[in-house]
Amino acid sequence: MSNFYERKIVVPTKTFLLLGPRGTGKTTWLKKMLTPRVFINLLHSDQFFRYQANPAALREDLKDVAAGEWVVVDEAQRVPELLNEIHSLYESKGIQFAITGSSARKLKRAQANLLAGRAVRCDLFPFAFAEIKDPNQIEFCVEFGSLPPVISDRDMAADILSAYVETYLKEEIASEAVTRQLEPFARFLRVAAQYHGQHLNVESVARESSVKRRTVDNYFGILEDTLLGFRLPALQLNWRVKETAHPKFYFFDSGVARAASGWIRETMPDSWRGFSFESLVLNEIRAYNSYQRKERSLFHYDVAGSLDIDIIIETQRKILQRPSAYVAVEVKYSKRWNKEWSQPLIAIASDQRSRVTAAYGVYLGNDVIVDGPLTILPFAQFSEALWAGKIF
Repeated sequence: MSNFYERKIVVPTKTFLLLGPRGTGKTTWLKKMLTPRVFINLLHSDQFFRYQANPAALREDLKDVAAGEWVVVDEAQRVPELLNEIHSLYESKGIQFAITGSSARKLKRAQANLLAGRAVRCDLFPFAFAEIKDPNQIEFCVEFGSLPPVISDRDMAADILSAYVETYLKEEIASEAVTRQLEPFARFLRVAAQYHGQHLNVESVARESSVKRRTVDNYFGILEDTLLGFRLPALQLNWRVKETAHPKFYFFDSGVARAASGWIRETMPDSWRGFSFESLVLNEIRAYNSYQRKERSLFHYDVAGSLDIDIIIETQRKILQRPSAYVAVEVKYSKRWNKEWSQPLIAIASDQRSRVTAAYGVYLGNDVIVDGPLTILPFAQFSEALWAGKIF
């Protein structure tokens, strides 16, 4: 990862758990931001086998580490039993730990909640546009995503992403034995990736991948547990009839989704570019929401056959008699904003029953357009306003 790109995430002042898919730059960021007394990388075979055989060896290895000094344990999900030792050393000696993981599945099984209340959870995302700061790279990010290795070596993007998917199948799925049969999962992965950014339709994915529906449900859970994907739930505003309750499913990076779908060396369909740009904007919002500790819930809103708003941000939670409040964001992969796209946003922002207090359009053009309660911004300016705290 190039040192040119400064990450927006802030180092906590106490023990923390840093979660993020492989390739998001966890190790690089920790090496840059911390000067640990000890750095344990469980991807290294010698350290992995040592602690797998005897997790208690950590106590001996850290006997000379003083209170307040930092110790990094990288890829902790490979030996989740170490969490008990970390917990004990934190309590008894006051050592500060930076613990990384690229899979929440094994950490959950190992009762990582032992660290709850003692370790801050942080999430690391692919590069946000606010970190790249180059409008000339937007189109590249639409095509290949914004993983640090991809951004740092654009000429090798397709090769890096193809290898990423192969490594995911071998190391996260096969080696951790999260599913007994790799071939059905590989078929599922290819089909699921083609639905990136769309409504979660388990029946269609099961049919097209020739995998049982119950198994597909489990596979989607694996994608979430290994941090490769997430669900964007549907918001029920009770504002219109026929509000959709189905979530959308996104891969954490559109370049990874494209590689998993088998399209990485194919010309991208225009519809895919739309989903990919939407994913890029959503990544920006998720990164800001996490790094700035906003912890706001994110949704999409859909009325069957008439209305579909890409992203809804809950800016105010309902408390007793105080109602919720929301910001609506519609994303369009276009250099020109079609006035027809404004109508659903204006309607929802103009009706007090929706509790949508502001609405934004995001597109690839150059002009800022104000249309009643709707503000339409180029992506670069939306990002700038977002990180300045002007969106939420």
